[in-house]
Amino acid sequence: MQVKTDFFKKNYIAGQWIESSTGEMIISINPATEQIIGSSPKSGLEDIRLAIDSAAHAFQATDWRYNSAKRSEALMRWAAKLNEEKESIAKILTMENGKTIRESRIELTACIDTLKYYAGMARSLFGRSITPSAESYSIIDKEPIGVVGIISPWNWPAMLMIREVAPALAAGNAVILKPASQTPLTSLTIVKLVDEVEEFPAGIVNMVTGPGALIGNELTINPKVDALSFTGDTNTGKQLMKQAADKVKKLALELGGKSPHILFPDANLKKAIPNITHSIFITAGQMCFAGTRVIVHESIHKEVVEALRQQAERLKVGNGLEESTDMGPVISEKQLKKVLEYCDIGREEAKLVTGGNRLRGGEYDQGFYLQPTIFDEVPIESRLAQEEIFGPVLAVQVFKEEEEAIALANGTIFGLAAGIWTNDVNRAIRVARKVKAGTVWINTYNKNYPQTEFGGYKESGLGRTRGIEGLMEYTETKHINIQIDEN
Repeated sequence: MQVKTDFFKKNYIAGQWIESSTGEMIISINPATEQIIGSSPKSGLEDIRLAIDSAAHAFQATDWRYNSAKRSEALMRWAAKLNEEKESIAKILTMENGKTIRESRIELTACIDTLKYYAGMARSLFGRSITPSAESYSIIDKEPIGVVGIISPWNWPAMLMIREVAPALAAGNAVILKPASQTPLTSLTIVKLVDEVEEFPAGIVNMVTGPGALIGNELTINPKVDALSFTGDTNTGKQLMKQAADKVKKLALELGGKSPHILFPDANLKKAIPNITHSIFITAGQMCFAGTRVIVHESIHKEVVEALRQQAERLKVGNGLEESTDMGPVISEKQLKKVLEYCDIGREEAKLVTGGNRLRGGEYDQGFYLQPTIFDEVPIESRLAQEEIFGPVLAVQVFKEEEEAIALANGTIFGLAAGIWTNDVNRAIRVARKVKAGTVWINTYNKNYPQTEFGGYKESGLGRTRGIEGLMEYTETKHINIQIDEN
């Protein structure tokens, strides 16, 4: 099935759909069928510089940054438009990314909720006032940064774009969006709705598709871009930090993870096992905060591994457009080969419990399908335990004492999220305080809300998204001092 929409083949710049200067296209492939579903511009420097100039002009020439009521109404109307088109966009998302249609609906619902939340926050951007001396009055003001570049990934291309663009716009900035080259059609479809909301001034929202090495690099080094948001892998984030250093550009980075579940002997396994299974096999394991490790107490180790095996082997792997599918394919042949290489490492360094192979035969002869995979007895020094695989591979580790569990949980370069499973509230809080992660879930996992901050410790990122702090990431702080003359 090919998605036939003309605007896919153009960039959105200054309120218009404009053909790329290169005339070249990026082909979007359905990872479930390997069929072409559409194309988008493979843009060049001329295109991204035009978008940057458009955003800079719109920020200076319109009242967007001063008109909180307009910003609020624009975001609310965008949310309403997205709600009307949710089902059709969900199908495009599933075809382009491979995730199940149920996941796509959840992702778009989260987008709508996020837009609504920041529509409210647009009217609540606050600073403070103080009286530093008898003859002086000070205002601590929060102002938009200016032009913000947003580079979003392919795994949750709708939500991880909206999660950044909503607070950036709510704070009064102009934005240039650069979607992942694997999933541009989803992003373009959502941005098309901006064109139908009159409250958005032309040039406040721009989108340019194309290679990250060129488009993303220009957003990073161009002096007219005042801040950059990037969601993606840690190595790319480090490169962006180096490039942005020359301009001392403000960065917001949400990077990789190797998130653990810690299961104590009193864990409610009836609740924990389905949550753990979902946390690793959702989006075929292609999630930055996927629960990729299970750190389990030795007394329940065998029981937990067997329960996880049964859950994994019950999952239906297939085309995400089928309502009964539990796990779709990975995004590409390249990603599939990468995950299989990790499975080979696991066979040498750990114990394969289930999976580890590419699915073949029948409907699996087309598409990039992997078995849900579990490895047991994974050494802490193994690449299987240390590196972000970004695929449906779970690593199980065993502990005896609480401090050992904490050491294993903290034993990687990452610190994005963690799950703790115990009925002992004192132990839950004690361990949560010692785990180095930006989000710790207790007796649950993957509960995210627009109003609660999210981000990583260590090499999982800089800054926070969502919530009040997510809004403040897109502001500058200005001190305005007033001297009061005596009568």
